[in-house]
Amino acid sequence: MPNPKKRVLTQDINQHKLLERRIEESERRYRGLYESSPISLTVTDSDGVILDVNSATEKIFGFKKSEVIGKKYFDLGIFSPEQVERFQKDYKESLKGKKIIPMEIQIKRKDGTMAWLSVQNSVKKIGNEFLIEGIAQDITERKTAEQELIKSEEKYRNLADSLPEVIFEIDLSYNITYTNSIASKIFGYSNEEFKKGMKIFQFVTFDDKELALKQTQQLFRGEYLKPLVLKLKRKDGTFFFANIHASRIFKHKKVVGVRCIIHDITEMKTTQEKLIESQKKYKDLANSLPEVIFEIDLNFNLTYTNAIATQIFGYSHEDFKKGLNIFNFIYHVEKERVLEYLSRIFKGELNEPQIFQLRKKDGSFFHGTINATPIFKGSKIVGMRSIIHDVTEMVNAEEKIKESEAKFRTISEQSLMGISIIQDEKIKYVNETLANIFGYSIEEVLSWSPGEFFKTIHPKDKKRVIELSTKTDNRFDNGVRYYEFRGIHKNGNIIWLELYFKVITFQKKPAFLVSYIDISERKKAKEELRESEEIYRFLFEKSPSSILLINMSGKIEDCNPALEKLIDYDRTELIGKRVARLPIIPPKYLSVLFKRNQKISKGESILSIDLQLIKKDGSLIWVNLDSSLVRMGDKTYIMVMGRDISDKKEIEIKLKELNEMRKEFIDRASHELKTPITTVYGAYQLLDILYKDKFDPEQLELIEMAFSGTRRIRRLVDDLLDVSKIDSKVFKLNKRKTNLGDLISNCVKEMRYFSNKPIMK
Repeated sequence: MPNPKKRVLTQDINQHKLLERRIEESERRYRGLYESSPISLTVTDSDGVILDVNSATEKIFGFKKSEVIGKKYFDLGIFSPEQVERFQKDYKESLKGKKIIPMEIQIKRKDGTMAWLSVQNSVKKIGNEFLIEGIAQDITERKTAEQELIKSEEKYRNLADSLPEVIFEIDLSYNITYTNSIASKIFGYSNEEFKKGMKIFQFVTFDDKELALKQTQQLFRGEYLKPLVLKLKRKDGTFFFANIHASRIFKHKKVVGVRCIIHDITEMKTTQEKLIESQKKYKDLANSLPEVIFEIDLNFNLTYTNAIATQIFGYSHEDFKKGLNIFNFIYHVEKERVLEYLSRIFKGELNEPQIFQLRKKDGSFFHGTINATPIFKGSKIVGMRSIIHDVTEMVNAEEKIKESEAKFRTISEQSLMGISIIQDEKIKYVNETLANIFGYSIEEVLSWSPGEFFKTIHPKDKKRVIELSTKTDNRFDNGVRYYEFRGIHKNGNIIWLELYFKVITFQKKPAFLVSYIDISERKKAKEELRESEEIYRFLFEKSPSSILLINMSGKIEDCNPALEKLIDYDRTELIGKRVARLPIIPPKYLSVLFKRNQKISKGESILSIDLQLIKKDGSLIWVNLDSSLVRMGDKTYIMVMGRDISDKKEIEIKLKELNEMRKEFIDRASHELKTPITTVYGAYQLLDILYKDKFDPEQLELIEMAFSGTRRIRRLVDDLLDVSKIDSKVFKLNKRKTNLGDLISNCVKEMRYFSNKPIMK
């Protein structure tokens, strides 16, 4: 029978060997990770003696591993005394259980060059001994990029803040993320209020809000839009019209917001003047993430990842366990390049680290440096191991530098203002707009000799321009000065210009940044407006009609002398008062006038109305009022014109009384006459019926004539009654055909009796 103890011993030996092979394999595996890491990894004892370093440490510090093993780091001359003191202090604090905070330091390499490092030290206890594990990452490129970015942004900020235009940047939720300094002056909000957070639609009036939202959404979708004119409101409730030039802001080829240049065109809308151009400014965000370690097989399936990958890529542990492919993390446009890179790794070729655009589970991206090495099983490659280092900040910094330079050019080239830089009395820079204002080409302007640009200034204004340019004056915000002067076009024509300038540093020397706006049309419009206002005021003051201007809140804005004379009130007693509260309108008319004003406010046309007004002495007068809606500048008023119709009303009342008397007379006369005529008419009828055969022909003819006359009188009385019916509008006209021959015969018959009688002498 087999010996049970021997069998158990054999199993223990086999398990021990299996455990040794696994430990050996694990050590080879993590030794490979240790050596292939692009991050400097060092292990020292508690006295600072170096126990081990990886290849990245040799590359960063310039020392070979054999030169540093067994030596103290602090004796190599890499760190400054202050840094050494900091390391020693951190070590002592860590022994007390406190966490060592990462730091960024500048060190000296073996060859004497300087480098920036991100350093993270930690203390670990192995057995009874404390070891210090140091992780250092070379961030020299990022630091250099950050310094260049600071210089570029400072240059951009000086330009943006020196211009008299408002620059807004908003994100996809319409939040304001940036404004230049002049925004506070234009809108009346402090810089602190802007920084607390505002929505762009806070500045848009209710009537324009729907249009602004629609245009912004179209811009987000990539539709081309022309500059938009909107009515914007300030903090104090006042309004101004603005020309808004908007463009999209991109980050990694994705729209992240909108940049707006707001140019105040209020004076141009009312008097066709004042143009203020806006500028652009761009601001990017950067993500900073730790490193990820992962392994894949030859089919690109993920076989291993460290814990931090779940936080970086957003996948859960269950997602990783179910199985993911390397291309779940690669941006689709990078697929071919990644395949080419992996194929070289799987062939055993050595490759420099590559930067790829990597994708998270939520669809967002970041830039990562992939440093990959093949995984061997025996002598056969079975997969790839890689360390991902997030370099998004460095890539973004490089993009910001490029974008900042592009913004500087875009602001100047797209500006509606003429822009120039003058140094040592010579124009060093000019944009196309300014060259066009004066009628020259950019090449001509740049070729002018020192001081030659003064030929564009009118001789009568040249002295004043020089004095204003050189005078010390603290009245101007941000050092920006402005004034108006006459310029001379290349063709000799005189043009009016508005000038803004500021002292800046250009190529390390003082210079003037000068912006120009052509205000010739504004000046012309202003003069025409002044003449128009004089004519209007003359007509207003001399008009025989009474005129009253009422604002939309019901208050009196102005009235002319004719109105003062009409109601015996002085204009000082009327201006600023609400019409409805003045004792000049009888209460019975208030509701009627209120409804009329509502219709007028909606733009409806209404007929004039006759009503009574109460004069200051309490007497009543009749007036005819005609109301209409008028616009003056950016304000709307109700204009009421009145005429005194008291005399007309008095005549109308008298005519009405006379008409009533006439009607009463006709009614009475017709009724009074009808009774005797009816009696006479009845008597003739009885005479004709009862005694007709007793009369001779001549008597019958006389009776017939009297009977006919009676009928005519009766018809006249009926006609008088018809007149009363006409006045009461109950009369109906019945038309019928009549034989004119019979009518003439009857007339002849009635007159024949008189022709037979002898003429009396």
